[in-house]
Parts: sequence; structure tokens; C-alpha cells
Amino acid sequence: MHVMDEAESAVQRYEKMTLAERSGRLERSGIDYLAGRSKQIRGPGLRAAYEVHICCLQAIRIKRRDTGDASRLRESLLERDDASTLFRRLERMAVKTLYALGLDHGEVRLEAGGRNGCSVVSIDPRPWKGWTELTSLYREAWKQHQTALDEEQANEVSPVLGMDPEFLLVQMPEAKIVPASRFLERTGQAGCDAVTIGGRRVYPVAELRPEPSSEPRELIAHLLRAFGSASRSITDHTLIWQAGSMPQRGLPLGGHVHFSGITLNGELLRTLDNYLALPLAMLQDPRGDARRPRYGALGDFRLKSHGGFEYRTLPSFLVSPLVAKGVVGLAGLIASNYRRLRQRPLAGAAVHAAFYSARREVLGQQLPSLLNDLTALSDYGRYERYVAPLVAHMREGNTWDESRDIRKLWNIRADT
Repeated sequence: MHVMDEAESAVQRYEKMTLAERSGRLERSGIDYLAGRSKQIRGPGLRAAYEVHICCLQAIRIKRRDTGDASRLRESLLERDDASTLFRRLERMAVKTLYALGLDHGEVRLEAGGRNGCSVVSIDPRPWKGWTELTSLYREAWKQHQTALDEEQANEVSPVLGMDPEFLLVQMPEAKIVPASRFLERTGQAGCDAVTIGGRRVYPVAELRPEPSSEPRELIAHLLRAFGSASRSITDHTLIWQAGSMPQRGLPLGGHVHFSGITLNGELLRTLDNYLALPLAMLQDPRGDARRPRYGALGDFRLKSHGGFEYRTLPSFLVSPLVAKGVVGLAGLIASNYRRLRQRPLAGAAVHAAFYSARREVLGQQLPSLLNDLTALSDYGRYERYVAPLVAHMREGNTWDESRDIRKLWNIRADT
């Protein structure tokens, strides 16, 4: 289907939602939505408001429009290169808002304030109607996007995968987190990652960054090398290594999968959500359920400087080799075949709510048909060695244990 036709179909589905359904999806996704609420909630005085136009999951125009005092009203366009932190933050919020409602294009009006620094005031799913300048902006972006998709499909390029899964160093029996920065540099195939706590930037999380590859076997080999590098650098062998969603309260972990050689688009993200994030949620230790929605929201992605993107929804899959190999295999299988995988259970309100509230009995009803779709793909055999053990694990209803020391499972000796 042409990208413009897909946009119109998505708008029609959106227009069938009630206000309560739209609000519910946004609230579950961690988005503050002011529609239908009293304007007095926002408070008097001058407020910074933004009109953010999104096309193909990227901002094509952001206008600032200060409101609240007619004598001080002003308008200005934000440039991507100017005040880039603000531009990116507004872009992410608008993309997340539209995506949660099944849209990849549209206008989101934001106001400064609220839980996330910005609140959503209104959404226009068809801003390209009736204004020539905006229509041309959208049409040009659609044209470029469609060209990229057509070229990719014609050339049948194999996606290249990478990753940067995280883990914690924990001193037992106190369950005290020891900063990874004590042993690891910020860069390198085994490094540390930053979080902000109380306004202070610290580096408590360890992160593996293996070299990317288009072959699952090679990527797993690179991951093992990164583990080896981490093992040589982390010299305190009394610490245990923990992975998963949130092995220690208050510090969620991510398992970001990187994609390049493939064009970012909404359908690819939705396929990853439904065929990878949803099944993996069934395996997650219930102690990590609180990771969402602040982290691990559906469709969470970030563009990378190398031209690809990272899919950020998954927890750290370093919990075991079985899970890590299965995630690598599934990510490659899905990226190569996402146009053939058409089920979208997360589009339904009940399953969407179940994902964010970790109601496994509801998610589990969707699992058999999703897994059947994956194993029926013509090139499943290429990934079967990695995917089949994980699929069997899912069908058996198992969950992982985030309290375990992952070194034992990865054959990393604690005395080396």
C-alpha cells in the first residue's frame, strides 16, 4: 500500500475511536493529555505552546506560539539545528503521541508543563488538508519516504543488526548497586551508561556494544567478545551481574536493538511491538513490570548518527543466552519479513492495556497465532537455530528470574 493510502486508513481508524479510547491509550503510554479537561488546570499567564508537524515519524515543522497574554503573543519557527535539545524533545513527544493512536503523520499541539515537561493539548490527524504550504511539506516527505521503501524492497537488502543491552553490578547480600563506571570507560564494546538521579549525572549501568552484523551467528559471537571484555575489566569478582527489566528497584534496564540498511517506518515498529515486544513481555519477571510506561513504551525508537535506528522497547535480554539468541534471531526474522506479518493485537484497547499493566492472561491469548506466523515464514530456517528454543520457552509459559547472576548462564567465571 502507498504511504499516503496508509495514512488515510490510519486516520479513519483514529476517527472511529471515542475520546475515552484516545485518552486511555495516551495515559497508558505515559502522555499527559489535556483534551476534555478544564483549561483552568493549565493555569493563567504566558505559556509556551508548540505546533509540531510529524510526517513519517519525524518532525517536518515546529512552530512556537506563546499564549496567555494577547499583548505578548509571538510566533517563531524552530530549526532542527537551533536549540536542538528542545527540537528533539518536542519531536519525540509528538511522535510518541501519534504512534500511540496508530498514526505516523499529523499535527500535535503541545504546551509547556505537565508530568513530562509538555502536555498534549490537541491532535489534528489531517493537517495537510486545506493549506497549500503544509500540503507540499507533507507530500514531499511522503515522496522521499516512499522512494526509500520502494528501493529497499526492490534490492532485498538484509538488515544489519546491532545492540547495546545493559546489566547491573550488585553487591550482595545488601543488594547495593555498584557503579559500573568504577570499572568501565564510557566508550568501548563494554562500557558504562549514564542516568540522571536528583539532577546529577551518574554512570551506574554497564552496557555491552558488540560490533553489528547481518548474520545472527556473527552478532552473537561479537556479543560474547564484549562479555569477555567486561569480565576482564570488572575486577571485583564478589559482585553479581544482573539483567532483565528492573532487577533492582528504581533502576530500569534496556535491551536496545539497532537496525541499519532498513528504512524506519511505522509498520516496521508495529510489527516489532506485536511480534517481539509482546511475546517477550510474557517471559518477563513480574518484578520488572514497573519499568513501563516511563521506559519500554511501545514503538520507542531513536535515530542513530550512522543512518539507522535503535528499537528501545525491550528490557535487557542478557538474562540468558537462550533469550539473547532468540531476540537476535527474531529481530532479524521480523526486519526481513515485516510486510508479511499482519497481525496487530496491540491495536485493540484490551491488549494495549494488558501490555502496560502486565496482564499476562490477556497477552497469552495472542501468543500462539503470533508465534505461528513467525515459524511459517519461508526463511524461518535461517533463524530457527536461535529462535526455536525461545519460541518453545514462550509456549511453555516460562518466565525469567532477574535475581540470578547472569555470569553463570554465560559461562563467565567469577574468579578470572
